[in-house]
Amino acid sequence: MKSGDSPTTEELREALIAAVGVARDGKGENPPIDPPPRLKQFLAFKPDKFTTRALAQVREAVEADEEFRARVAAAVEEGRVNRVGWLWLARPTGWEQDAADLAQAAAQASEKAADAQSFQDLGQKLRRALSAQEKSERQREKASRERDEARLQASQARTEARRSEEESAGLAAHLEQAKRDLNAARKNQARLERSEIRSADKLKNAKARIDQLNKQLRDSRDQHSQEVVCLKERLAAAEDEVAMAREAGFEPPSAAQPVVEAELQPLAKRSPVPMPSGMLNDTLAAVEHLFRSVPEIVVLIDGYNVTFKNWSEMPVQQQRERFLQKLEELGARYSGAEFVVVFDGTKTDYDYIPTTPRSLGVSAQFSLPGVTADDHIIDMCAKYPLSRPLAVVSEDNDVRERARSCGANLVHPRKLLGIMGLEVEDPDGWAGFGVR
Repeated sequence: MKSGDSPTTEELREALIAAVGVARDGKGENPPIDPPPRLKQFLAFKPDKFTTRALAQVREAVEADEEFRARVAAAVEEGRVNRVGWLWLARPTGWEQDAADLAQAAAQASEKAADAQSFQDLGQKLRRALSAQEKSERQREKASRERDEARLQASQARTEARRSEEESAGLAAHLEQAKRDLNAARKNQARLERSEIRSADKLKNAKARIDQLNKQLRDSRDQHSQEVVCLKERLAAAEDEVAMAREAGFEPPSAAQPVVEAELQPLAKRSPVPMPSGMLNDTLAAVEHLFRSVPEIVVLIDGYNVTFKNWSEMPVQQQRERFLQKLEELGARYSGAEFVVVFDGTKTDYDYIPTTPRSLGVSAQFSLPGVTADDHIIDMCAKYPLSRPLAVVSEDNDVRERARSCGANLVHPRKLLGIMGLEVEDPDGWAGFGVR
């Protein structure tokens, strides 16, 4: 700093921070001494929070208030701040020259320090170069040793190769014999596989025959159940007619009188609800038609067959609760339909209690021990009057075939979930499935 130049703001950092401290202390005296207005915003600053810009504003405030600067100079001892800062605050005669001399001495010291650092850096570079040279020499010696070792290993490898060629000749003979043995084993295996295939075909045919017989047995049972129901209805109707005749004064013919029986009519059988022209069965439109337009339709649902399509990650109790909640919403939309859900297992850990009037069209049942939900649903088909149309919700092919033979309409679980407004992944392509 030349004579007449002012110290830099950074050189005055300690003095400026001390001035802020004097202003802060003045507010605590009695009576308090107000600081310069321009310093009030800095009184809450910590010493390490002052930026160069903030220090410049503090400097302008101190230089603009000579009285405050003198008060700071009187309050700050010379050893508390650096020499330049104290000269700037106290401003004794010739202070500017003294400050310039201090700045020049600091610059010379800085220059010497820079020269010393440069000399130190050059020494480090020289040491690194010498170290690199030594490392290069060691690497060259190592490469020479590795080359000699490689030559020795190559010679040993050639010796091993000749020995391997001799061994290979002997192994080739053994390999030829092994190939002949393998071919014989493969022929024997082929004979065994053909025999196994023939046995598997026989077993498959036997299982198919068993399935066919089981299906015929189930169809016979279903037909018998429907015939029994029909006969019971006809007997009840005949008894009603006899009672009405007696009330009217007519007596039935005595046992001695011959009775000519009316020709027996073929037993009535439930038929699926026909779809409107152009509408396919088991589509969303068909399901909507069944639920909305067919009076008193009973919808029998294989519960877990549906819940595992959309809530498989939940425990089964939560699956049942979530599904029955959605079914109640569906029952509110289609008040003319009755929804009956059948779950496998006994009613042990779940007690479904309807809570709203719309729940009256929704009920849940559990199959008996040893009876599957599939069989329970088919048994229920035979218990409803033939006048009640039925729809069975299941994707099990056996259940669908048995329900079809009972005269029920078929609904795939994905279609039921679709009517509920739930989108389900469709790996088997049922989304657009429909049959006429």
